[in-house]
Amino acid sequence: MIFPHRFRVSSVSTEKLKYLKSKTGVTPNIICRFAISMALRDSKGVGNASSVELNGQEFNVGTLFGEHIDLYEMLLRQYVSDFDVRVDMQHLVAALVELGLHKMGHVKSIREMTLLAVKTRS
Repeated sequence: MIFPHRFRVSSVSTEKLKYLKSKTGVTPNIICRFAISMALRDSKGVGNASSVELNGQEFNVGTLFGEHIDLYEMLLRQYVSDFDVRVDMQHLVAALVELGLHKMGHVKSIREMTLLAVKTRS
């Protein structure tokens, strides 16, 4: 499975990212990292979200994953292996972002985002 140089998320995710940025001040790439991390914790897999469209915001790999590209690539490849995922990496990342953003649907402040991060670690 090829790890692309660019990733695109769905238009639904793009709107959620804009909303969360307006409420928290956190940039979309950081919100995506948080969303992916939350989705990777879910043992249910990507399910229906794996069929998301890719008509939303585009990120280059360096912006999306920052200095931790290798770590995210390893986590995503392990996820593919653990759940026998049969979609390309573009769709997998978009699906994980969408799942994670769904879990963040109630967030209206940076404080709530922080509390969600702490809550999911327990």
